Amino acid sequence: MDNIAGTPVEGENFFGRSAEVVRLAEILDNDDILLLGPRRIGKTSICRAVMAHVRSKSWHAIEINVASCQDELAFLEKLHTALAPEMASLSSKIKDGFIATFDAISARIKSIKIPIPGAGTASVDLAESAAEDWIAVGNEVLRLLVQANQHWLIYIDELPIMLFNMIRNDTATGVKRVRRFLDWFRNDVRALPDSHSVRWLVSGSVGLDTLVQQHGMADTINSLNHQNLAAFTAEVAIAMLFKLADRYQLALDQDSAAKLVAAVQWAQPYYLQKAFHYLRQRVSSNADVDIASQIEPAINDMVQPGSDNDFHHWEHRLVQQLSSSDAAHAIALLGLAAQDASGARPENLLSHLQGRMPNDSAEKQREVFINLRDILQRDAYWWPDESSDNKRYRFHLEPLRRWWIRRNTL
Repeated sequence: MDNIAGTPVEGENFFGRSAEVVRLAEILDNDDILLLGPRRIGKTSICRAVMAHVRSKSWHAIEINVASCQDELAFLEKLHTALAPEMASLSSKIKDGFIATFDAISARIKSIKIPIPGAGTASVDLAESAAEDWIAVGNEVLRLLVQANQHWLIYIDELPIMLFNMIRNDTATGVKRVRRFLDWFRNDVRALPDSHSVRWLVSGSVGLDTLVQQHGMADTINSLNHQNLAAFTAEVAIAMLFKLADRYQLALDQDSAAKLVAAVQWAQPYYLQKAFHYLRQRVSSNADVDIASQIEPAINDMVQPGSDNDFHHWEHRLVQQLSSSDAAHAIALLGLAAQDASGARPENLLSHLQGRMPNDSAEKQREVFINLRDILQRDAYWWPDESSDNKRYRFHLEPLRRWWIRRNTL
């Protein structure tokens, strides 16, 4: 097993989630899946493993990353491009009947216009006829897949970012367009004859649930089976560290492995890999020093400038999905919770927020706090520790807590 802390892992480097792959594949037999979570917790790795699993059962599977997409047209172009090689792999009998239709769809996609008010002289108010154009073409693509009489899995990565892009770039009608896109996904796609032969696996590192709740469209994703990726148990995390230690001939004993897992705290495989990387660096430079005593310095190495790029995303995603004031409040609440490894009590967090909102009513202050509290919990920044009589909101990931302190310290 290689020490990989960056790119998605596959094959022998994919560890600890084989049962989860099978479980997700079983869900896809009957439902579409929404898999949300922060970056670097293994979403892409497990989604690609699910793709490989369903391919072994003779499904076709494609992957499209839509983070760069600014509108519905870009989405269709990505989908069409990813489908092209799969269409070419169909049996001759099926392909011969489809190729002309598929090429015609390509030409129709190129002709689609998405009018955005204020974006140019040709732009007009988003008329229903214009809005339906991309929908009609999208439905044609899916009808073609269904007619192949085979199972398909379409993995869409970073859909929430695309939807946020649409809202940000079209302040007049962006929310309406997002609503229509999600309605298409929920209603039109499922209304197609034999649509059960096409399954969708949607993932994202920015909260789709937050977006739809803020804009009153939570019903649009109710048909998706919501899933997340739990951290490894201590037993699985230690087993992973032993595999890495064996690969790199690091004399890691049981106590040191357990200490490293505890130091990371939220045992997601990427952060275990990252911590192991910095521990390896420490040990190679200080071979005569006890490994256990080098774990704390290695964790601190993770959050230093030049090594902390992953943690910046945790701050940036709040700015992406929240208003500027709510993002600032959330960052301030996390700053308070970061001061103590055991977290902060909710009444102290609320009091801190109230000090930032002196002109708002107590009801408004409480409403904002509850909303941000739930977002930060849902997006895995913190969790409510109720192990004692005094509930406290604690960071899931200890290196992130340390980075948050360093980030906000002179």
